[in-house]
Amino acid sequence: MNLRIILFDFDGTIADTFSETVEIFNRFAAKYRYNRIEEHEIEKARHMNAWQLLNFVKIPKRKVPFLLRKGRSMLYRNLDRIAVFEGIHEILSWAEEHQIICGVVTSNSKKNVERFVSVHQLPNIHFVRSSSRLMGKPREFHRILKKRRIAKDEVIYIGDESRDVDAARESGIKVISVTWGYNSREALKAHRPDFIADHPEDLQRIVADLHQAPRQVSHSKAELHEKSTADKSATR
Repeated sequence: MNLRIILFDFDGTIADTFSETVEIFNRFAAKYRYNRIEEHEIEKARHMNAWQLLNFVKIPKRKVPFLLRKGRSMLYRNLDRIAVFEGIHEILSWAEEHQIICGVVTSNSKKNVERFVSVHQLPNIHFVRSSSRLMGKPREFHRILKKRRIAKDEVIYIGDESRDVDAARESGIKVISVTWGYNSREALKAHRPDFIADHPEDLQRIVADLHQAPRQVSHSKAELHEKSTADKSATR
């Protein structure tokens, strides 16, 4: 596999926003009339996909875009106290050394991600694609591949939620699930990602192994004919 681009999710993959997100979520609960996620329910919630979680807290789908905007705005004010996950700097730097560019595809805002990248001086983030839709990542993948003329087998997505796995599969690209974010390992495994990384060093090893793996090349008849002619000339 000849990797040219590594795409990252943001929340729960690069940035440790879980606690802050739950806090913001619960802060809005009474005002917008949905259920809080209590401390004893957090582990249960980590086993749910996005739609199951919305049903669990009684949020109608029509309210999701509005609440996402409110949450992003609130998160922006608190970005300074959010940490970057251990090992992220290293894998971004490794990719840069190997001439692999990195980007972010997220349902968070571009403004939030760019500020976080700047605050933490994250290297090798060349672009940020933000989807206003909770399930809008496949469209963003398609746009990236088309704009940059990248084949599906030259890109991999890294995310922490089951919907990241579903989005990558729908787009025909490989996905690595990381277990330090929102969804539990069991929930991720049930969606059958291509790889699972439990620790940052696992993630770098998987990416390095993929990049070094030989790429399958299908030769055209013309290419095979040229090779055959060259071989014959060499033996004369």
